[in-house]
Amino acid sequence: MRRSKLLAFCLLLSLTCNALSNNKYRSTNKAYVTANAISNNTIEGEIHYFDFWNDDINHSALYVFFKNNALSVEIEKIELDGAFFTLEILDDRAGFYVIPTKENINEQCIDFQISFRTELTNITSHCIEMVYIPKGKFSLGSAKSFEYRNTKNTSNGSLGAPLNAFFQSGQNGTFNGAYEVGSEKTIEIGDCEGCLNYLDAEIAGVNTYSGDRKGILPLEFPKGFNAFYQMRYELTENQYCDFLNSLDSKQAKNRINPDAIFQGGSRKDYGNFISLKGGIYITSRPNQACSFLSWNDCLAYSDWAGMRIMTEFEFEKSSRGFEKPKFREYSWGGSEIENTYFLDKNLSKCLDNHYCVDGNVHVNYLGFSNYNEVCIENNEVSYVGCRVLSSEMNYRGPLETGIHAKGKKTINRVSTGGGYFGTLDLSGNLREPVVPIGSAGSRKYKGTIGDGKINEDGNTDNLDWLYSNDTELVYGYRGGCWAFHENHARIADRFNVYRKGINVRKPYSGYRGVKNYND
Repeated sequence: MRRSKLLAFCLLLSLTCNALSNNKYRSTNKAYVTANAISNNTIEGEIHYFDFWNDDINHSALYVFFKNNALSVEIEKIELDGAFFTLEILDDRAGFYVIPTKENINEQCIDFQISFRTELTNITSHCIEMVYIPKGKFSLGSAKSFEYRNTKNTSNGSLGAPLNAFFQSGQNGTFNGAYEVGSEKTIEIGDCEGCLNYLDAEIAGVNTYSGDRKGILPLEFPKGFNAFYQMRYELTENQYCDFLNSLDSKQAKNRINPDAIFQGGSRKDYGNFISLKGGIYITSRPNQACSFLSWNDCLAYSDWAGMRIMTEFEFEKSSRGFEKPKFREYSWGGSEIENTYFLDKNLSKCLDNHYCVDGNVHVNYLGFSNYNEVCIENNEVSYVGCRVLSSEMNYRGPLETGIHAKGKKTINRVSTGGGYFGTLDLSGNLREPVVPIGSAGSRKYKGTIGDGKINEDGNTDNLDWLYSNDTELVYGYRGGCWAFHENHARIADRFNVYRKGINVRKPYSGYRGVKNYND
């Protein structure tokens, strides 16, 4: 498939747009779109895009799309005023990418005018910041074997080793190093020599199941070798409210329960601030990573937004990039959490954002009933994975998306917790849904993109995605979260990769979607 390409024109520099040296690990402001109707099928407005880059490795992009109530609308004609951005219209004309050129230094504001193929009744504009993950071979798994993990247990766990990690199988299923994905060809799974393999950890009383360890991944299953776009941030509460407010009451009711109780606490007690006021879903913290999302919620949002769920392989590639696996590594390439970095105790400096950080507590561990047991020693936070509590932040839950990349004197992958290509928060904050490889049903996944609409019940109607039911272990998560031990935030860890209950909502489960490069 091919995209229409139009070189953006006419320099437009806003006086409020300050020149910044572009850095893929910087996060200052979230992009947004403002638009007004000027006729029954034409709108005009501005795109505001801040933390972008285009370097020799990859680039960022802003995915812009429009909805007429809950339905996508096709673009007839579009004009951008911006000298240092290019425009790529999707084949279905339901949206477009805004991509910075390598020469772009400080252009952040773009005028546009768009005509649609149908008349408008309730048009809304949406944008999602994306990261281009380029085509190329990459590795799965860990640098050391599962035997090392199983024989090095301590009272504090297994030395932070990832659980159930992928590896290349030697003779009789032995560990033979990391597994290299060099194409989108079929992959055989199991103990056969040269095959992709994994072993479940044996932990008494804990479900560590990560798949059936057999079968073949067909050609259609997205293996991550081909290029794709990935959301730079986890889905925010504001973005999810935009989704909910485009639905009718029946659809929306099946996609959220604002009054839900979890372990005796409200959603707000666990860091979700969405509420229903006057028939409108609102949030007091628009950039908060959106939690309490079930597998079916993620499928519905993906379908509505023209995206899809990423696979396990795509998660590891976006985290590690083209580098060889390291033992115990997080998405920022290091194996440790710096214990000098905690949330800033002086929150008076951070009132605009409700909170800020001083350093890189990337997994910001803050468990449930065991917080004092794990984190506190002599009335001080002692465990490196824990975050500091304060009166202004009196909930247990996720943080604002990209928060570790804000206000830093040193901007790099380690200091901000960025993945290899510039995606943020891959190793913590909230668990992120992935399609696993360990069941006959999930291996049928073809990676089709949502068509922009959902059914009358608020569920996806994409048949490619409906391989799961509510009782089977058919879906999973990667990337760790605020409530789990830091070990599960390591790139290779597959502890949560198979779960059941496609309608279950937890305060540590969020969303990050992807789009195929050709879409």
